[in-house]
Amino acid sequence: MKPSRLVLLDVVVVAALGLTALVQVWQTPEGEWEGGRAVHSVLIAAFTLPLLVRRRFAATVFVTMAAAAWVQFELGGNLGQPFFATAIGLYSTGAHARVPATLVGPAAILLQILFVDAPRLRDGDPLDEVVPGWFIFASIWAFGRWMRRRAREAVALVERAEAAERDMQEQAARAVADERARIAGELHDLVAHSMGVIVIQAQGAQRAIGAAPEQARAALESIEAAGRNGMAEMRRLLGLLTTTEGDAGTTPQPTLQEIPDLVARVREAGLNVDLTIGGTVRDLQPGVELTGYRVIQEAMTNALKHARTSTVDVRIDYQVDCLDIEVRDGGGKGQDADAGDRGGHGLVGMRERVKLYGGTLDTGLRPDGQGFAVRARLPVEGPPR
Repeated sequence: MKPSRLVLLDVVVVAALGLTALVQVWQTPEGEWEGGRAVHSVLIAAFTLPLLVRRRFAATVFVTMAAAAWVQFELGGNLGQPFFATAIGLYSTGAHARVPATLVGPAAILLQILFVDAPRLRDGDPLDEVVPGWFIFASIWAFGRWMRRRAREAVALVERAEAAERDMQEQAARAVADERARIAGELHDLVAHSMGVIVIQAQGAQRAIGAAPEQARAALESIEAAGRNGMAEMRRLLGLLTTTEGDAGTTPQPTLQEIPDLVARVREAGLNVDLTIGGTVRDLQPGVELTGYRVIQEAMTNALKHARTSTVDVRIDYQVDCLDIEVRDGGGKGQDADAGDRGGHGLVGMRERVKLYGGTLDTGLRPDGQGFAVRARLPVEGPPR
């Protein structure tokens, strides 16, 4: 319960107990109780108002209330008036006081047994009028201790849940950072390869033109310089994203033209893959080709690892302004909608790649519930400028 509601609850309880006792006092004929109405009114305030701070000063509040209640009883007051207030105070010593302050409650019960109830028993009062009170008060205090333990366990559970949530968020952030670093490394290879080709072609052209006009030579020199500068700047830029050290290679990354070879390898692993290619097949930007290849590769790997199926449908559709990719598995009994994330962060990698090129990615159970589907749409012009 929120602290503000707890304060409101205490105010309501104090008001109810105090007003009830005051009404009884002022309805009693003057002189029936020793000390008069004013004294009893002060005593009522003494055993009710401290309840407002019972959660913070539980032991002190209980001692104050018990003393006020006892004085009122000795002055002829009705024991029923302070009973509920004292019971709440006793509960508070169990629920809110720490050891040794919480032992004030059992000590008060023991004192009552030794100095109040024992003489009554010797005077012949029946046990059934005395002993039940011991169990009632002991139970109230024990219930307070139990509630304190439950509250501490609840706080511990909340703290563990919050720690687990923070850990999950940190893991997700690390997964995104790792995937971005890996993507950056592959993009580095793409750029390095392309720029290397430009430099080599420019150098060859310089040697081949021979007696060509100086203007052509100057243009080729500009191409070579621009290629070298562009490659150097791209290395610096991508170096900000990578987390690994060492020089990147210049080996070309896979393209969509190699999907049939990938499908053949997956078939050898025991998965029946049905590949469909639609639209006008053409060369796209290297980054778009690589992204499409990785999405298909990761989706088929997840199907091979997690889906209880032997069939996967792969569709590649070359649209005029975009590339549509869909990978669907047959699922099977027990298929989990989050299977693609088990054992790794495959879906995180897909999403980061597709997002990098301005595309969209949808993953989840198929509408018929019979399997998992991955759908990606990539603009053919690549990432937005």
